[in-house]
Amino acid sequence: MSKTVLVTGASSGIGYQVCKKRLKQGDRVIGVSRTIDKRHPLNAFERFIPWRCDLADITNTHTLFQSIHESAGPIDALIYAAGVCYHEQFGQTQLNSITEQLNVNLVSALLLCEQAIQYMPQNSAILLLSSTLAEKPIATSAVYSASKAGLEQIMKASAIAGAAKKISVNALALGCVDTPMLHLHRDDDLQQQTRLDALADLHPFGLGTVNDIAFIINNLLSQPWTTGSVIKVDGGLTLT
Repeated sequence: MSKTVLVTGASSGIGYQVCKKRLKQGDRVIGVSRTIDKRHPLNAFERFIPWRCDLADITNTHTLFQSIHESAGPIDALIYAAGVCYHEQFGQTQLNSITEQLNVNLVSALLLCEQAIQYMPQNSAILLLSSTLAEKPIATSAVYSASKAGLEQIMKASAIAGAAKKISVNALALGCVDTPMLHLHRDDDLQQQTRLDALADLHPFGLGTVNDIAFIINNLLSQPWTTGSVIKVDGGLTLT
């Protein structure tokens, strides 16, 4: 039976791959992104609905889920794959990067979860993408780590709030996944490859791929008895 799935961060990376996987299964997918438009490749799928929204502007997300619900009907699954990460030396954190990371990674996620619990039907599912940096930060990840640690608490509160409607709410704590966000550093090609190789060496199974994560997300959405859990998917990173 096909479902209606809402995916944030749909234009690239994990969100894009999740959209493709669900569309190929016959689901109807609403893809939210600040850059998505009618020219995006996902529009080749008849059952894809692009929804442009900048999650860094929380005035946009205060009624986002409600607006989508009123336009597209009941949503069976919410996958919050949007995320922003700026690595900055401790003591040199910029206020604009603090605001953007907290708004995208934390505040907009909270606002969407609150609306989702209100509007989703019985036996729906919410999945939030967190990071191993929530539990084990590094010196340059203070804001990102704080936002993801907060996201995991939002997940638990949402799981409690959604229990009466049997809405499962979980989070994946991801290691390093090879997505466009991992390539944002302004290195030359050699420096970037050296950095990526060093990151891969920290993971016994190497860097994750978007296919790895989309596969796990797909499976977890079909596990109705799992709720309130942070599930590590990190290629063995936290073993080292």
